[in-house]
Amino acid sequence: MAHVYCFGDSITRGENDPVHGGWVDRLKRLFIGRFLREGAHEVCVFNLGIGGETTRSLKKRFLPELNARFDREERSIVILAYGANDAARAGKSHLTPAGLYLENLAYCIRAAKRKNAKVLLLNITPVAAAAEGRPTPSGKVRRREFIGRYNAALKLLARENKVPLLDVHRAFVERGSESLFNADGVHPNADGHGVIYRLALEALTDALKDGR
Repeated sequence: MAHVYCFGDSITRGENDPVHGGWVDRLKRLFIGRFLREGAHEVCVFNLGIGGETTRSLKKRFLPELNARFDREERSIVILAYGANDAARAGKSHLTPAGLYLENLAYCIRAAKRKNAKVLLLNITPVAAAAEGRPTPSGKVRRREFIGRYNAALKLLARENKVPLLDVHRAFVERGSESLFNADGVHPNADGHGVIYRLALEALTDALKDGR
């Protein structure tokens, strides 16, 4: 058996995908189906996404959440998908300054590696034109410029910590990102979640082949 722990925000949770419940739930259903129909190696996928979460909250709950589910006898993979909220601004400040954002993620990467878990990072999806600079009902402002800066920093973090980085941002842009969002311009629709799902499945398949 292998355990896959998916930490993230509302996109990880699968909000606004009424068709399949988001990219994590697609992974869960796929692996359950393979196990039941084909007798494939069992892969247990945990959806640990919380809507609106930033890495500030992630750092506080990461080890308690992981420890409550962790099995040292099984292979473990941790997926961290953060930044859509961290990089947003409320007033004149980002919800999480870039330096602190990286520190929080680095803490989680180190903690996971101490448990011999593999780590995968997802970068930040773009926003549609309708959401560019437009305050949400909660007062968050997202801009492509902010996302670009945080994604560049995330790329360096992945390189320094020698963990794979899934470039979901590039995948969205290459497929014409405007068609991959719900009306709010931030949350992916079913097609957008499909893009993330395929990238995550490819990376997980490689990680599972490699073992620990």
